[in-house]
Amino acid sequence: MTHSDRTDAVFEAFHSLSDEEWLHVLTASVFAREVRGVRMPDFPPDDVQREIHGHNGEVSIHEAHVFYREIKAYCAYAGRPVRPETALLDFGCGWGRTARLFMKDVRPQSLMSVENTDRFLMAARRANPSLGFLQAGQVPPLPMVSESLDLVTSWSTFSHLDEFLAGHWMREFHRLLKPGGLVVLTTQSRRFLAFCAEQRLRRASGMRLEHPWHEACADSFVDEARANSDFEAGRFLHASSAKPPHFQAHYGEAIIPRNYVLKAWGSLFRMIEYLDSPVRLPQVLIVLQKIG
Repeated sequence: MTHSDRTDAVFEAFHSLSDEEWLHVLTASVFAREVRGVRMPDFPPDDVQREIHGHNGEVSIHEAHVFYREIKAYCAYAGRPVRPETALLDFGCGWGRTARLFMKDVRPQSLMSVENTDRFLMAARRANPSLGFLQAGQVPPLPMVSESLDLVTSWSTFSHLDEFLAGHWMREFHRLLKPGGLVVLTTQSRRFLAFCAEQRLRRASGMRLEHPWHEACADSFVDEARANSDFEAGRFLHASSAKPPHFQAHYGEAIIPRNYVLKAWGSLFRMIEYLDSPVRLPQVLIVLQKIG
């Protein structure tokens, strides 16, 4: 077995690189199967990437790298820096984009991802067989030992789950994390209400919306004043095209206010950050540390 065939080849070859140097390697891997003599993970078809993120290739890697840098910075700030032995779970992994970023920092046996959608899970497994990808059910539990994780990450999954599922998964993360372990997730900002209203105006004017997701946004939070009032009151906001008892009613567009996080999950986690800064990230970044 050659160096580039080993499952830890990426870690061994690039662990000493800076995060910016690593970004250059990742973007080069969009076009080249080997970088610096190391076989890099493949990418899913462009249409699969666009279905999940609205973009693909270099743009997708750059977006993930911004999230990756924020995760590492807050882990260091909380006294839990990312290390080769850090047990990391990426929740709602899509095609495995976030875990791929951490292949420089964490040994592959400590990197795990879970995904609910079969097509995305298969795309992740085909593209990157060096990492572990588990099937997640709609609700917990995951087949993992309690207090076995150091870090849970989740990009844009909690921008879709309703209050019922979000609560169940947060309690599952609490079960799985070691004392002091971290959850770093994103959700939609209050600014998303105005974005949905803009999509409705564009559609009403006869303009063709660019992506099916924009159509879903146009149908979300149609009572903008009420949604803003709910946000002010610290209520969990969720809009879905499906109605109960259909299981798809649990998915849609979600906005989780800071006061909701403190009230609903404050007994489980200490809030380290609730960052709503579009200059840094397109979604709200929430960083929580397990209590107990």
